[in-house]
Amino acid sequence: MHPDASFTLAINHLSDRRIQEIVPPRRKSIQSYASPSSFKTSTDVQDLPSKLDWREKGVITEVYHDEAGMIVTAVVSTELVETLHAIETGKLIAGSISQVYDCCPQPADAFDCIKNMSGICRKVDYPKELGKCQPNTCTPFASFDTIKRMGKPDEKLMLEWIQDSTLWAEMNVQGKGFVTYSGGIYDEPSCAQHDLNDVVQIVGYGSEEGKPYWICRNYWGSNWGEKGYFRIARGKNMCGIADLIIQVANTKKSVATQQSPLLFILFVATIIPMIINH
Repeated sequence: MHPDASFTLAINHLSDRRIQEIVPPRRKSIQSYASPSSFKTSTDVQDLPSKLDWREKGVITEVYHDEAGMIVTAVVSTELVETLHAIETGKLIAGSISQVYDCCPQPADAFDCIKNMSGICRKVDYPKELGKCQPNTCTPFASFDTIKRMGKPDEKLMLEWIQDSTLWAEMNVQGKGFVTYSGGIYDEPSCAQHDLNDVVQIVGYGSEEGKPYWICRNYWGSNWGEKGYFRIARGKNMCGIADLIIQVANTKKSVATQQSPLLFILFVATIIPMIINH
């Protein structure tokens, strides 16, 4: 047990690796900026569910198992898009990380790149890296029309956003004990809120014995942490988890869905009097 901490440690397949090997230097973080359409004032957290776990809703694919630290932006951006597709359609389909890796190399913004490609392909259609982008190899199955970027750290707003879909979060993974984390809620004062050097997918939140946490999917294999996941303290921007948050969405589809019932009512209200009078 980590001294005076709420999480446990254990020797794992990364224990003898340097952090620089696990998380190679990234040339740039994906830019986060505020825009009028990106976010609104956060709601009272009392109006939101006390917990949420998108894994329980069948919209999360299995934990990434390949070499840790190599193509994290491709991994997590693909995860967000395939999850959004599963939430909207009820169909969970693994997206092609290899396609995003080939076609959206750093320092390109992965989400701008995916949007320009009209979405991601199925993993089965683009199963491995080809060394260069081959856009005609497959047909995209999942896409989005909006990239929401949080303008400043706001974990209450994160709670609101995650009701719709999962979140991209950049964070510092160099805090004491993080690499050998095996379970519990990671809450370590030595983990700085700057030097964001990794990316994870936030898939939910909850609390344990009064201690709130985020549920995050890592990409270091299912033998790491809590079957490939970790929980991290919520409400204190632990390890900079709230510094750079991104979410993808399909706002045009949402608007159309909201308008359909109203259009139907207007149609009925118009046509019935015409039938009666006829």
